[in-house]
Amino acid sequence: MDGLDPKLLNKLKQKVQRELAEKEKETIEYWMNELLKVYQKNHQTLAEFKAEIRSFIDKMKNRLEVLKTRGY
Repeated sequence: MDGLDPKLLNKLKQKVQRELAEKEKETIEYWMNELLKVYQKNHQTLAEFKAEIRSFIDKMKNRLEVLKTRGY
């Protein structure tokens, strides 16, 4: 990018990288906590556990569809 100060450009790149890393961390923590909730439940049967996992997967699919439709 001609005309931009290399130091400013580097600072902007670092800021964006930090923000992306923070968002990724928040996202992973959210889904990990959701999965822990499923794991910690006292499921009586395998079918009950599988239904809970299916629900979790559906939540993730729905979220991905929302992000895709918004163009992210």
